[in-house]
Amino acid sequence: MSKLMYVGQQTADFLADNVEEHLERYLEGSFEDLEATGDWRIPLSISADLGLLSELISDRGHEAEVDNSLIVGRALSQLTPSLARENRIWVRLSHIEGLAYSRARWLSNIAESKLAATIRTHFFASTWTGCRDDHAIARLWWNHQIASMLIPDDPAAALKLILSRADLRANFVERPTVGARLPLAQGIVRELAKNEALRASQERFRTFIKTLNAQGAGKYLETWREEEIDAFVSGCDRAA
Repeated sequence: MSKLMYVGQQTADFLADNVEEHLERYLEGSFEDLEATGDWRIPLSISADLGLLSELISDRGHEAEVDNSLIVGRALSQLTPSLARENRIWVRLSHIEGLAYSRARWLSNIAESKLAATIRTHFFASTWTGCRDDHAIARLWWNHQIASMLIPDDPAAALKLILSRADLRANFVERPTVGARLPLAQGIVRELAKNEALRASQERFRTFIKTLNAQGAGKYLETWREEEIDAFVSGCDRAA
C-alpha cells in the first residue's frame, strides 16, 4: 500500500490540451519522463494498492467487467465517493499505473481519425458522467461502489447482476435510483437474483421499472421492512 496520488491542475490541463502531440505515448510509449519532473505526485491522505491494477484484463465481455470492477474496488478501497469525482486522480491512474490496461482496453483497433477523441473520453474524467461511465479506471470503481451498496456482503453477486446488460447498469449506476432510494434498489436486485425471466428480457425489465415507478410514487418505501419491499417489487413484476 502507498499513498494515492493525483496530478496538479496544470498537468491535467496540459495533457488534455495536447492529446494529439502525445499519440505515440498513448499507443506504445509512456509518460514516465513527464511524471518524473512535473506536478504528478501530489499525495492524498489515503492509501491504495495500485499494484493490483496490473491484474486488469482488457477483454470486453461481462465477466471481465465484473472481475476488473472487483480489482479496482480492492485497489482503491479507501477512496470515497466525493474524492472519486476528482478528475486529477483518474488522470494520474490512466496515464501511469493504469496505462497498460487503459491502452489495451480502449485504444486497440481504433481508427486514427477517432483516436484523439477516444483518448479524451477514456483517459480523462472532467465531467460527472465521464467519470462514472467512460473513464477507463473510474467506471470500474463506480461499478464496485454501487454493487457494495446493493449487496454489502457480496458485491461480486451484485456486479454479476447489474453488469449483465447495459440497461441494468444504466438503472443502477447511471441513474439516481440507488442513492435516492437504496432500499428499493436493493429490493430490485433481490428480485433479479431470483427471477430469471426478468433478468432475461430487456423489454420485460423496462416495463417492470415503469410499473414500479408508477406504483411506488408517493410511497415511503424507505420506512418499509425488507419483506414488505420484496412483496411490493414482486407485485410490480406480476403487474407489468
